[in-house]
Amino acid sequence: MTKIKTTGADAIFIRYAVIALLVLVAFFASYRFALAARGGVGTTGTGPVATSPVGISDSASDSDSPACACCGDGSGSSTPVEGAATVDADGVQRITVSTDGSYDPNVIKLAAGVPAEITFKAASGCMAQVMSKDLGFFEDLTSGDKTIKLDGLAAGTYEFSCGMQMVFGQIVVE
Repeated sequence: MTKIKTTGADAIFIRYAVIALLVLVAFFASYRFALAARGGVGTTGTGPVATSPVGISDSASDSDSPACACCGDGSGSSTPVEGAATVDADGVQRITVSTDGSYDPNVIKLAAGVPAEITFKAASGCMAQVMSKDLGFFEDLTSGDKTIKLDGLAAGTYEFSCGMQMVFGQIVVE
């Protein structure tokens, strides 16, 4: 039988490799735990967005869970609150969204092919920014209300969120 000789440098390398492996396992385990705690990711139908936004749940029993995981203050609502834009005389559909701890409404209904303006009320803290990767906007709400102007959108579901991606909403275009 032959013995494998290890030098001090080999032992240190092995030690650090094992530590790095343990850190990676812990990271992925905590990530999976966080996904499970937030309700996971599912599908909501067709359109550009195929993930279910966190903070919007079909279960009424989740209504006491905070939608703002970064604050944990329980001020957010996990219940879908729908709001439909109204078409003004100039042919533009408009809607205003409150940002007091959550989006109200958090599901915005728009007509396909009609220009739209969505005004997000001024906010701070977790809700200080609003963004949408799907629609390509990012606005800072700390200095006042911001209006997002959208050309007529194609039918589909588009997601928006706070800048920390903890509080979510949807724009449903039909």
